[in-house]
Amino acid sequence: MFNFSKSSEFSRCADDRQSHSTLLNAWTILIAFACAMFGGLAPAAAQDNSFPSRAVRIVVGFPPGGGVDAVARMFADKMSAIFGQPVVVVNHGGAAGGIAGKQISAEAPDGYTILVNSNSMVIYSLMNPKTGLVVERDLQAVASVAPQAIIMVTSPELQVNSLSDLIALARKRPLNYGTPGSGSIPHLVIEQLLSTLPGVNMQHVPFQGAAPALTAVMANQIDIASVTLPPAAPFVTAGKVKGIAVTSTKRSAALPQVPTAAESGFPTIVATAWTGFFVPPKTPKTVVDRLEQAILQVAAMPDIKEKLTKLGFEPTSTPGAQFRSELSTEIKTWSAVLEKANLIQK
Repeated sequence: MFNFSKSSEFSRCADDRQSHSTLLNAWTILIAFACAMFGGLAPAAAQDNSFPSRAVRIVVGFPPGGGVDAVARMFADKMSAIFGQPVVVVNHGGAAGGIAGKQISAEAPDGYTILVNSNSMVIYSLMNPKTGLVVERDLQAVASVAPQAIIMVTSPELQVNSLSDLIALARKRPLNYGTPGSGSIPHLVIEQLLSTLPGVNMQHVPFQGAAPALTAVMANQIDIASVTLPPAAPFVTAGKVKGIAVTSTKRSAALPQVPTAAESGFPTIVATAWTGFFVPPKTPKTVVDRLEQAILQVAAMPDIKEKLTKLGFEPTSTPGAQFRSELSTEIKTWSAVLEKANLIQK
């Protein structure tokens, strides 16, 4: 006779082992599936390669033809190639870039509308607090590129050859100086200089842009023009105006013969007009990072560096974190200068 009880027990044990094995296999498959699903999400979120999936619009805070506009169009072409999507430039000038700044602050925070503007927007908002534009609150800085030094020039006939000569002359008789407009960076640079020089008599003559200020100094209608370097460089090179000093930390490659203000004995006079990229507040970090990466990639391209240098820009760039820190410091600096010069509209 067969012992069916042992055979049945063996069969039950085998069934239990098979069930246990099946259960383990099921859990293994489930865990592997979860890892594949959720483990793959982190890299996708970090890179966000899906952006942009359509055309991107760059809004320039100044009319066509100026320095900021030229840089914006230069970068738009290259960014379009990087993104594989059109990058379209439109101009919305007015109020030293303040109108465009206010407009972009209200756009959807999705990265598809980018503001390209200069320090002038920051100064405008500080001078006119009633406009309601607070740059650090209403815009998110992505990166800055192509800073422009400020240059002080005189007519060749004016008997000065250095910034020290100019100050000495201004102590003897009143001088006037032209700028691209009240509250512009070139204007505030002179105001900052004058705030450290008691007894110096210089009167401000605001113009509607750098070109008319340069024309006036060449015609001996004003003694000095303080403007951004790119529009002045051709006239200095041609000998139509005399370069006195630049406000960058080092001499410009476009005009290496012109000393810095620091070299001339005024180490605190350091300022540039940057070209900044901004997006609306609350734009996702992954999108901001993607834009910053593209902007810095373009800024590092040899042909872009060459073009910027020839135009009189500094071929450098500033990443987002550093730009935001410098912007915060700059706001404090210019606020103090504006207050001292009584230029804030109450």
